[in-house]
Amino acid sequence: MYIINKGKKSKKGIKWNCFWLVKSVRNDDKTQIKNLLYLGNIDITENERITLGKLIERKIKSMPTICKFSEKLETISDGAVLRYNLKWKHPSDNCEEKEKAEYMELDLNSLDHSQSRTAGSEIIALEFWKRLGFDQIFEKCLFDTEEQDLAKAVILGRLISPGSELHTYHWLNRETILPEFLPSMQKSIPFNPLYHIGDLIYANKSKIEHYLRHNLKKLYPHTDKVFLYDLTNTYFESSKPKSQLCKRGKSKEKRTDCPLVTLALVVDQDGFPVYSSIFRGNQSEPATLQEILYKVYESQDNFLTELMKPAIIMDRGIATKKNITYLQDNEYSYFVIERRNEVTDYEKEFAEKDKFTFYEVSGKGQIYLRQIFDDDCVRVLVISSGRKKKETAMIYKKEVRFLADAVKLIKSNLQGNIKDYDKINVRIGRLKERYGSITNSYKFTLVKDDDKVKQVKEIKLTKTNKSPAKKEHAGCYVIRTDKRNLSAKEIWDFYMNLTEVESSFKALKSELGTRPVYHQKDTRVEAHLFISVLAYYLLRSITFNLCEKDYHISWNEIRDIMRMHIRSTIYFCNREGYNYRIRMTGLPEKNMRKLYELLEIKFSRHRKIRRISSEACSTQKKMNCDIYQ
Repeated sequence: MYIINKGKKSKKGIKWNCFWLVKSVRNDDKTQIKNLLYLGNIDITENERITLGKLIERKIKSMPTICKFSEKLETISDGAVLRYNLKWKHPSDNCEEKEKAEYMELDLNSLDHSQSRTAGSEIIALEFWKRLGFDQIFEKCLFDTEEQDLAKAVILGRLISPGSELHTYHWLNRETILPEFLPSMQKSIPFNPLYHIGDLIYANKSKIEHYLRHNLKKLYPHTDKVFLYDLTNTYFESSKPKSQLCKRGKSKEKRTDCPLVTLALVVDQDGFPVYSSIFRGNQSEPATLQEILYKVYESQDNFLTELMKPAIIMDRGIATKKNITYLQDNEYSYFVIERRNEVTDYEKEFAEKDKFTFYEVSGKGQIYLRQIFDDDCVRVLVISSGRKKKETAMIYKKEVRFLADAVKLIKSNLQGNIKDYDKINVRIGRLKERYGSITNSYKFTLVKDDDKVKQVKEIKLTKTNKSPAKKEHAGCYVIRTDKRNLSAKEIWDFYMNLTEVESSFKALKSELGTRPVYHQKDTRVEAHLFISVLAYYLLRSITFNLCEKDYHISWNEIRDIMRMHIRSTIYFCNREGYNYRIRMTGLPEKNMRKLYELLEIKFSRHRKIRRISSEACSTQKKMNCDIYQ
């Protein structure tokens, strides 16, 4: 066995390494190279490549190693051996176990089936549950067998069929094969413990995140280059007046009528969670940065403290001057768009478009970049055609809403509903507060009544020559960093990694059904959100494996494909009068098989055969009809 580099270019035109573990096989008179395992874009030198290939081969063959290699090579080799064993060392063939043929005569009229349950998404989820070592993690957290089964049920339930605990209870009873893989749930599925297990999971939050991060680094041994940090919030379908956690604030989903809770998430450049935290709904975003960084780097005794600190990328809502100073003082590298709008400081530079470098970026449109070096940092001026189109549309939409509200005010005055001069000025002030710089393009003129000084008989709205400041600078922004050795394009590429954390929040809210929250207790709210984060570990592992094979698909699309892969019980009678019950998983169709192959999942039909007498069959069949009718 040895490692080769099949380098390739990404869609952005960036060259990157693509390492494979291979071996030479003899086919007739020719020698061919057989691909054994995809290792990905690992950061190794040429000498390390040769050494790593030999190290992996010795570990696979259980041969003793003479000396201890570097921590990096040991970590990469351990992860590669684990994935190799999952792929190649399996007790069954691709589709079904090898069994001895057995023939009998059966009554075709007695052939029937029932107890059909979904199996496709469950097979994928259970495989990645095993790869991430969830069972071992819960054992380390001292969960007993029943608690481990309950934890698996609620986390996989959130991944496969998102909803409340009540929804999960009905899903386990009526739709999924999952209870067949949970020993404590094969006879009956409890209801209240599905709520209580969330409390136990959240009580072990720090340990679970620590072990998961460690297992992820074994499976995907990439060096952390950046950490991306952002916050989002979700809403509740109740008032919750006594809650210390759920507070009213600015809803990112425009649900200002509901109390909120805030979720903070740190992810790496590949989109895998590093750390999560839950705050009040009215929490100030900039105030959370120092606490989160302390918990990520200082309070966790793991490999992160031994590595060079990755750069921090954060949204402009967090990038205050105080936070940037904190990053500099604590020797963190950073890529940010400052909260204060720096575009106005560089209006002259933005006007000199001939000094910008043009790039065509797939999915982002055209961008123009210009790098400016300051004493303490580097700034990259960006003009993005895609962003300009988006911001122009937002400004237009806001202007339409402003004009509609202004027309309502004018009509209300003409109808005599509001005439008082002071009250009209209050209404105009509210419009200016709501629509900001949009109102600079328009002027209100109040025509007073000659007979009544404090009465307004007409409101006139005229358009001025001014245009909104945001419209003048649409598509323009400034990225700030301390990395002086990078080009403008490299800095822009790093900052665009922020879309990974935005994708994480999108998946948490839509694909994993985090919103809305119905719990009444604050502890249950925290547990609900953390279970979604744990489900996201599985989701991202699945989609990341597919992306590495250049197969880009969302988890919702995967669920839609796999939902028709069913496990059923087949009934029939033979000539001797015996009744057979065969519980088995159906053969996957073409698109399902493709997903199994890409994810390196060895599919097994898990066939179970039971033979019973005709009398017992009648009773059993009637009971099954009563249960599953």
